[in-house]
Amino acid sequence: MTRWLLLLTFMGCDTVAPVAARFVPILEKFNEEWAPVDMECSPMYSSRKPKKCITRELKCGDEVEGNNRMGRSSFDDDFYRSARCYAITPPGGHSGPEMVYRVRVPAGHTARAKLTSDCGDLDVFAMRWNDKDLECPKAKHAHRVGECQADTTPRGGTASMSATSKDETYLIAVDGKGAADGNFRLKVECDGF
Repeated sequence: MTRWLLLLTFMGCDTVAPVAARFVPILEKFNEEWAPVDMECSPMYSSRKPKKCITRELKCGDEVEGNNRMGRSSFDDDFYRSARCYAITPPGGHSGPEMVYRVRVPAGHTARAKLTSDCGDLDVFAMRWNDKDLECPKAKHAHRVGECQADTTPRGGTASMSATSKDETYLIAVDGKGAADGNFRLKVECDGF
């Protein structure tokens, strides 16, 4: 037992905990970065470069795998702040490429965009955008985003969407902190209310 404690002291919690979490899954609850990697990081998942802003249309139940390296760099921290996704962010921003998906949430439903990004520090943003003239908002239109949910949790997260009396259109952006890129998995789950 003394040897085990001595080993832990020298290696540090950040080194030992991910290994220990494989054998004691409850440790993942203390720090989700300790969870085992659930996806392949090499080679890159294939992703097509979007012609304009939207990478692909998604609907409830869809799941996609991709890599944000092929995305466009249209949104950054200033844009997300103007769209009221969050007020304060750590240094590093979201200056790199993002993949943007359009989702129509049916009336009377809530939806969740669940991101898994074990290969890079990617974040998920869900922005309500019903403008028929603009495919995606530019920086000067960010204040017109109807609602924005963001999850900047390392290795993925969940952004919520809802539609009460009529269908709503949302843009889901998968964007990397500090221009990070990597493979990701995005799933759209919907429930009626």
